[in-house]
Amino acid sequence: MSPNQLNFALRRVLALLGTAVLLTFAAHFAHQAATAQGNQIIYLPIITSPGPFVHSINRLPNASFEDGWYHPGGIPELQIPEGWVFTWQTGPTGFGNEPWDIWVRPEVRVLPSEQLPPHEHPLFIWDGNQTVKSFKGNGAISFQMTTDVTLEPGKYVFEMSVFPDLIVGYNPDGSKIWAPDPLSGEVKFAAGSNATDWVLPTFGQKNTFYYVFIITQTQTIPISAAMRGRYAILNNGWFMDDWWLWQQDDLPLPPGVYTEWGEPALFAANYVPPVTPYTFPVGRPAAGIDE
Repeated sequence: MSPNQLNFALRRVLALLGTAVLLTFAAHFAHQAATAQGNQIIYLPIITSPGPFVHSINRLPNASFEDGWYHPGGIPELQIPEGWVFTWQTGPTGFGNEPWDIWVRPEVRVLPSEQLPPHEHPLFIWDGNQTVKSFKGNGAISFQMTTDVTLEPGKYVFEMSVFPDLIVGYNPDGSKIWAPDPLSGEVKFAAGSNATDWVLPTFGQKNTFYYVFIITQTQTIPISAAMRGRYAILNNGWFMDDWWLWQQDDLPLPPGVYTEWGEPALFAANYVPPVTPYTFPVGRPAAGIDE
């Protein structure tokens, strides 16, 4: 091999090595960027077991939604339990650019057991004879249930139970196909000026969440739970019943019960489940069909 050929071959090898190094660095930094972007979403801790909680006097009005309902603004599609205020979002969701990526007003029903099949009573009614259902077919919804409560200084637990009935289809035997994307349904809690981030429930079953906060002086504060279904799936349904708010000053607070800013959080472990993007079927119905 001549000196010129040797020199050319050496330059080719160095060029290939340089390209390989650059590709390796590019892949590394791309992975870091993707990881950093994913970590920007922080889900506060949750717990779905009673732990050290002990019910005492329930400070919530109409906490099992048995004591009547009203139509806010005269809207017949909204049956709101007495003692509670119902609010909802409208306009673009911010989660997509399709025509159906808009928040629409949900419907709300206070359902007695007579209006549910007998096999669904234990699924949706956990105390008394009624449950509340907020829902919309083929429409994205985001809503909040709020009540004002006067509380003395102390440590409090807000317990909220919900069944996310989030359906994208039905099997041949009639059983439900639950939304595959964990981000299809989210819940959020607030007490006074403190609020959690959105957290992820398990679809197709009862979820019970506990939110702990501390009051330092007697005051009247809003207590609320919010739910949203960010995609216009076949049925965005949420059943709610048997909520609690009680004082428990001897409640032990395990490590991590507060956020880094000193604000109350929910209990237990953090995790972000994998996301399975939902693809809308061809010929999807118009938004707003009730299920």
